[in-house]
Amino acid sequence: MLDQIRIGRKLAELRQRHALTQENIANTLYVTHQAVSRWETGRALPSIDNFVMLMALFHVSPEEILCLDQAPIIDDVEAALQEHDRSWLIHEATLRNICNLSLTDIIHRLSLEERRYALHLLLENRIPTDENLWPRLSETERIWLIREHREKGYPLEIERIRRMLSPAERKMIKEVYDENHQNVALSRKRRTR
Repeated sequence: MLDQIRIGRKLAELRQRHALTQENIANTLYVTHQAVSRWETGRALPSIDNFVMLMALFHVSPEEILCLDQAPIIDDVEAALQEHDRSWLIHEATLRNICNLSLTDIIHRLSLEERRYALHLLLENRIPTDENLWPRLSETERIWLIREHREKGYPLEIERIRRMLSPAERKMIKEVYDENHQNVALSRKRRTR
């Protein structure tokens, strides 16, 4: 996902490095200086055509202008949640694309819908839930992940979270392992026939 704030800062940096004003950029691209201002503050992104023209003007690659060549660093979580698009921040933190920020650091600040989005990202990308995240999840979220583990093979790191499981969660996981053990035994039995 693209981080509009970082791209805006990069555009401002490139403009200043080339000793240009927002008005110069606006005249070159046939847009208003307000549009350039919105790009630089991260409130909007240039069109693809304008991105191409900006890359030519600044002599930079798409990776550089879109800030894809380096992992973002978040120093202040509260400020990041205010400044950045929340879905971008959740996506990047969940997929561990931000150097010093993980889902564990922000999950308690997320709405129910945002938490669901993050958990779906974990599932889709088969990112195991570890001992740092597990205690921050609600009982409903934990049971849902155990069911996904049972039904779809979602990778829970059972050994790392075992001591944090409630009795009901232990029972659910034991049922998964008992069921898997029975399936393995049946498979062996069929092969020996």
